[in-house]
Amino acid sequence: MIFKEDFTLSTLICDEDDRLTIWGLARLFQNVAGNHSDTLGVGFNGLNLQHKAWVLTHVYYNVLRFPSAGEKLTVKTWPKQDNGLIAPRDYQLIDADGNICASCASNWVVIDMDKRRVCRLKGIIECFEMEDIDATKFHRLEKLQMPEEMSTLKKIDIPYSSLDHTRHVNNAEYMKWICDSIKEICKPRSLGRPEISEFEINYIKETKYDDPNVTLWHIDNGSTKLFRLTNSNGIAVNAKVLLSNA
Repeated sequence: MIFKEDFTLSTLICDEDDRLTIWGLARLFQNVAGNHSDTLGVGFNGLNLQHKAWVLTHVYYNVLRFPSAGEKLTVKTWPKQDNGLIAPRDYQLIDADGNICASCASNWVVIDMDKRRVCRLKGIIECFEMEDIDATKFHRLEKLQMPEEMSTLKKIDIPYSSLDHTRHVNNAEYMKWICDSIKEICKPRSLGRPEISEFEINYIKETKYDDPNVTLWHIDNGSTKLFRLTNSNGIAVNAKVLLSNA
């Protein structure tokens, strides 16, 4: 089943030029997926009664155009066949003229909030009508391959505001930290600022508030940027960012 939601783009998730941010796109897709799950009784409230929650583990974004604040947009999302533990979900962001602005492939799991362990999906997602449609070049997301050695970029102090209802850092917050460290996209568009065309990120271990050992690492290969975030428990996130016109 393809779930649709129409909305007007708010400035709250846009940048200084009133253009949608990549982390804002992540928030949009996450919210619509939650709304879809809510309609079927397996959203936040439904799973919370079982002390369970959805957690994003891997996501890939392909951006063709970042829309501007005030635009009328539609998000389409649909679940794809799971493997018993991982629930894939794809998305499209579509403008008023029917053009695809961005597409996304993602993997989700359900965790036991008390044991902090992944649960089997049986009995949870039978209500979903699966679609065999690929929004991106990926039919299934595979583990992001990264080099072992990377250069230290900066230490990160985890603010309380970065946490979500699972009591760990929300997935979009990592994307903010990564974007804030890319100098090319932190300059005005009038000076030839490049755009993010692809953003892929693996969420491996959760990061919690007040962890004193959170470090962002990177490798800069021009238009391709590789990132790793580590915390007290090891590698938390691996990410790959591709810039256009860089």
